[in-house]
Amino acid sequence: MLKQVYFKKTRKKFQEIKKRIESPHSKEKLKEFERALEKLLYEYDTANWENRFVVGGALEILFCALLNSLGFKTEWLREPRYDINIDGLSFSLKSNFTSSGDIRLINILGEEKVRWEEPTLFFISELGICYLDPEMNLKTKHTSDALTINVKEIKEFIEKNKRWNINISIPRKKTPVKIIKTASYDVVKSLLEEIDSKFLKDHLPKFQY
Repeated sequence: MLKQVYFKKTRKKFQEIKKRIESPHSKEKLKEFERALEKLLYEYDTANWENRFVVGGALEILFCALLNSLGFKTEWLREPRYDINIDGLSFSLKSNFTSSGDIRLINILGEEKVRWEEPTLFFISELGICYLDPEMNLKTKHTSDALTINVKEIKEFIEKNKRWNINISIPRKKTPVKIIKTASYDVVKSLLEEIDSKFLKDHLPKFQY
């Protein structure tokens, strides 16, 4: 019962977010968010496993910035099951940049059984931002190491329930990319610049993807 009351609040909040993002007054702010996301996905291609975690975190930060620019009070949480808090309500964020396959909702250790309990914002290429929660009765699946939901399941739900989708441009992953950045390499380069490195900066290993 408590979860139903909470989901009622998060659903209402999503409709507020949808209304503001789709408002003509938000056009320039949205365009900037879309440009930043496109550049992020192009430069830090998630074909490199390390970049998947970085892109996920960067997306959360960018979305917080967009919502704050639209007048919401948004915090970046970095908690195990929740990623952002919007006006006192916590949400999980998940992304898929191929517009197909499975999305990991919760990682599993061993024979652990878990339940999806979080209101979740899904960022899906060629679809947009979708709001879903466990009370919407979508089908999930336990694998050996995760609880997952299939993108097709989400698309079919949104096709019948468009009010739970914000139609913004989420770019599809572009592969192959000739030059691919890696977060750890960029962190080291930045760190050495900050300490005014005299020796190490000229002797970094060449990065090969």
